[in-house]
Amino acid sequence: MTTRASGLRVGELAESGSLSVDSFLVHGARRDRFLRFTSSSNDPEVIIRSIVPERDGSLTIELTTESMDAVSARSVLVMDEARNVLIQSNLANSIESTFEPKAVFLTATLSAGVEIVREIGVRSEGSLFSSGSGEGTSIVRGVGTQMIEVPAGLYEAFVVESELSFSIGPARILLTQRGWFAKSKKGVGVVAEEGRERVEVFGITAHNESRVSVLAAEKIEEE
Repeated sequence: MTTRASGLRVGELAESGSLSVDSFLVHGARRDRFLRFTSSSNDPEVIIRSIVPERDGSLTIELTTESMDAVSARSVLVMDEARNVLIQSNLANSIESTFEPKAVFLTATLSAGVEIVREIGVRSEGSLFSSGSGEGTSIVRGVGTQMIEVPAGLYEAFVVESELSFSIGPARILLTQRGWFAKSKKGVGVVAEEGRERVEVFGITAHNESRVSVLAAEKIEEE
């Protein structure tokens, strides 16, 4: 095992394997506890990651800060006829964005070495300079299979990279993420993430934060 720059402990990366969306989908509500480390704080936060299937077939994923019981991020996911999972809306850094065409979260089957690029339309609401309509790009790529060690245990995971970039007036927003999706007896879920949020206004950086999240406990509540 080696240590990445983010601090994550991982094994050798094999550029092979795939992730099926059928194994990712949940049939009941699921709540997992994560530890989140950010570049703006010296102390880790306890984050509850909730996945709630809705009656219309969509999924809502919320990140809630345990100490404040406040939602810090939210994504609403929907599935198209080809069984690709798409991002309908996203809340991050107090900016809520709706995508049409929708951004890609996962394809029906994502294999190592495959990259999906989609041009998207965006409608955002946030601060004065980040509200309005714009355009952007959604990128998802399969990286490969890798062992990863987190507080909840040792997992064999499929690694997925994603990027959302879009412009609203003078504001440019970039969200990047590398996620480890692991299979276990309890299904498939994210066990670790590396991410970055960057907001520029008139070319000047207004927000730039990196984060690392690691799974501390699986399914603390299930319905």
